[in-house]
Amino acid sequence: MLILLVASLIAANALFVLMEFAMVRVRPSRIEVLARKGDRRALAVQGVLTRLDDYLAACQVGITLLSLVLGWVGEPAVAVFVAGAFGGLTEMVPPVVFHAMVFAVSLAILSWLHIVLGELVPRTIGIQFAEAVALWGALPLIGFAAFLRWPVRLLSASSKMILRLAGIKPAAEADHSVTVDEMRVLLGETQERGAMPLERLLLLENLFDFGSAKVSEAMRPRERIAYLSLARSWDENLAVIRDKRYSRYLLCETDLDSAIGIVHIKDLILSEVGSNPDLKKLRRDMYEVPAFESLEKLLKTMPDKGVHLAIVRDDLNRILGLITLEDIMEELVGEVRDEFELVSNWVTGEFFSRAAVDANLPTIERKATIRHLMDKMKAVNPDLNAEAAFEAVWERELKFASAVGRGVLVPHARLLGLKEPLIAVGRFAKAPPVPTPDGTPLRLVFLILTPLETPTMQLKVLQRIASLVTNETLRRKILRAKTDESLLTILRTADTLLAT
Repeated sequence: MLILLVASLIAANALFVLMEFAMVRVRPSRIEVLARKGDRRALAVQGVLTRLDDYLAACQVGITLLSLVLGWVGEPAVAVFVAGAFGGLTEMVPPVVFHAMVFAVSLAILSWLHIVLGELVPRTIGIQFAEAVALWGALPLIGFAAFLRWPVRLLSASSKMILRLAGIKPAAEADHSVTVDEMRVLLGETQERGAMPLERLLLLENLFDFGSAKVSEAMRPRERIAYLSLARSWDENLAVIRDKRYSRYLLCETDLDSAIGIVHIKDLILSEVGSNPDLKKLRRDMYEVPAFESLEKLLKTMPDKGVHLAIVRDDLNRILGLITLEDIMEELVGEVRDEFELVSNWVTGEFFSRAAVDANLPTIERKATIRHLMDKMKAVNPDLNAEAAFEAVWERELKFASAVGRGVLVPHARLLGLKEPLIAVGRFAKAPPVPTPDGTPLRLVFLILTPLETPTMQLKVLQRIASLVTNETLRRKILRAKTDESLLTILRTADTLLAT
């Protein structure tokens, strides 16, 4: 009979521990979603979370009372069985020693049962299945707290008073907001569970980086600006229009530094002019922004003002480049083509080089791996500042680890002054001790550097790499390649197929 009582006390203790950790662990945002759907259990959980300190105190009251009772009745109950098991020793040792042995063994057994079955196991279950446990146990917990209302309130009030004296907020008032870095981790874990494609994760990553992006990072530099000039003949200006096929052009008195406005092709078409139109009469005012302006702010400002193109100037009022709404959107979603752009198949294969491929990477940690591949990039491009490139990549790695699951690492960065993308590829024969989101041993590393001046290039390369590693057939072929040459051949062939 006493043994059944002991088992019941341990089970009841486990339930309180289960509820305690589930309520602390459960995501309020998930409960909010269920509550909006009319789930009454979720509404009960919300009630618990709004007074979390009170209900944690209720759990502690239950755990403490049960532990005291367990210690009171448990040891004698277990001692009966232990004494029976050691009965043969009664004639060999003094009674005092025998009772001490029985007490020690009984206490050890009871402690093991209480700690393992009453604490550790329910704690793990409460953490792993927090939502289900919280939904199942919220109403019973509310009932228990109501039954012991006054002791619970006294304990909760005492706890809150001590916390406030120490300058600490109670649990219910704590800040549960999620930082951007935490959101990156959560989204990475979501992608690893198969709830989000890798391409969408990369898109969201661009969205997070968008807040710190400046106009100078997305603008078209002045060397790439096509403009119309009053100093040119109409035939020369028309040749520029036919070659570039843009809808808007800067209008300048002579050269680019004498810009006076913008000419829209629609105005040219709708104007009643002869073979030599007066571009100055068709001029529209131009919008100007500083190079350090936030892209996020500009994305709101330009549509509000009805502006599609802006001139970018530096502190000395010199024209550095221009930026369009399309350029801003490309920072988020990749290259955007209109119906007049000449479309050509684009492949990353041209950026793969034999010198930057290593089919048998040494089994080293992540930082050393990136340095190893950076040295290979240096061999391909001697002008590359390898140390500055490494610092840019590693700084980003510290903010958001680029292990994207499926045994793939994609460290990358955009560098000022780089003329074209550089890609180094490595494959581990034996997985290094590098943590990955889904636990898959790390096998492939794609180190990517792209020009800072062409932000869409990075997006295009990342999207292509994502397509490579999510294609199971291609991934198997890459992992089975025996030499650098065969690995390079597979990468170039696969990339060409994906581009068609």
